Amino acid sequence: MYNKKVKIIATIGPASNSYHTLFELAKEGVDIYRINLSHQPHDEIVRLVSDMRKVEEKIGRPLTIMGDLAGPKIRIGKVDKNVVLKNNDKVEIISKAVLGTSSKLSVNYPTIIGQLKKGAEIFVDDGKIRMVVEEEGKEKAVAKVVVGGPLVSFKGFYAQGLSLENHGLTKKDREDVALMVKAGVDALAVSFVQTEKDIEAVKKLLPNDKQLMIIAKIETAKAIDNIEKIIAVSDGVMVARGDLGLAVPMAEVPHLQKQLIEICLKKAKPVITATQMLESMTNNPLPTRAEVTDVANAILDGTDAVMLSGETAMGKFPVETVKMMAQIITSAVPHVTRREFDHEQAVGNAVSSNVGHVADQIGARLVVAFTHRGKAASRIARHRSQQSIIALTPVKDTLYRLNFSWGVFPFEINPTKGFMDMVDQAKNIAFKNPVIKLHKGEPFVIAAGMPFGQTGTTNMILVEKV
Repeated sequence: MYNKKVKIIATIGPASNSYHTLFELAKEGVDIYRINLSHQPHDEIVRLVSDMRKVEEKIGRPLTIMGDLAGPKIRIGKVDKNVVLKNNDKVEIISKAVLGTSSKLSVNYPTIIGQLKKGAEIFVDDGKIRMVVEEEGKEKAVAKVVVGGPLVSFKGFYAQGLSLENHGLTKKDREDVALMVKAGVDALAVSFVQTEKDIEAVKKLLPNDKQLMIIAKIETAKAIDNIEKIIAVSDGVMVARGDLGLAVPMAEVPHLQKQLIEICLKKAKPVITATQMLESMTNNPLPTRAEVTDVANAILDGTDAVMLSGETAMGKFPVETVKMMAQIITSAVPHVTRREFDHEQAVGNAVSSNVGHVADQIGARLVVAFTHRGKAASRIARHRSQQSIIALTPVKDTLYRLNFSWGVFPFEINPTKGFMDMVDQAKNIAFKNPVIKLHKGEPFVIAAGMPFGQTGTTNMILVEKV
């Protein structure tokens, strides 16, 4: 399923980490493998990346590998055996590390206790346990249990308004970045981003010759407040709806999803919609109608990619889930409306915005874009025209970056030697490619920049025929 326009990201775990399943996932439409570094053992990652590259070679198209950093997640401390919180229990949350009981617990970031304000909701274990703060204080807060349940060591802890802005990268994240660079992954997702400084801190850890694509996961209220600055320094954004739904009122998440997608489209930065997209397929062979509608609505919003988490990592039907996702994409994409943007005075933006118009007017189904770092193809793609975009680049890293972009299918070429060489390469790929079959004499559009080989120089639209 190579010619679908919205990209699929699959999280790899025990249900999908064999070579055979990795291949089947790619065959059904996965473009990006996600390695969740919160759970994946280091000694398994090298083998996993090697198998992914073997699948890439066999399947004959770029497959991007993304490592997802754990980030500074707030967790409760160690808890005694068989602790169950009951509704209306009072629980002290204290700064000193203690063995958790039904009456007191500690957290791994004790400085956040002073941020727990009276009336704030607290969510433990992804909301399975809910409490409300009744007394606030710097060293101790008291909360009332609203929804009880078993209290298990080291589960996630979240409350509205919490910030870890001054904590920086964890030791684990630094080690994981080094491992990802050594393993040869193509992208890193940064968890629990608060400000643009979190993205810049990860970039500083990368060697000069290996600038991985950096994706900012938006899952905190602080990130929403700083979104423009975060997007400016990131290569893409993930709408991480799980933790975001705990950081802000859950009813706001659909509207934030739409806003974040729209901002990313304006900035020509790829955007991923994630979390619980086909959650019921973790245990069932078919999704709910509501899940299908959710995925379709994300596509109609304009998302570049949709992500599967537990469905492919631990689920009973990982391959069937990807197949279903691809079917939803195929059905939804024809209903995506073209986007127009103000302030297109810059030459590259102005040319890119008109590529789709020219293609529409001549009835072209294909755009061939020559690009060095991928910006030209991304600028064309953000308008969400219905043409397929084949991006030709001599830079291997760019292939993996463009796997995140809507409707873009990247191919590696030799550096162009001049105008006629460019036209010849475009005609060859237009005539023979796995994305779209053009008929003899059918028109297509070329977008390129002169002088060749320089980034940000898209200044030409050319119409040719196969």
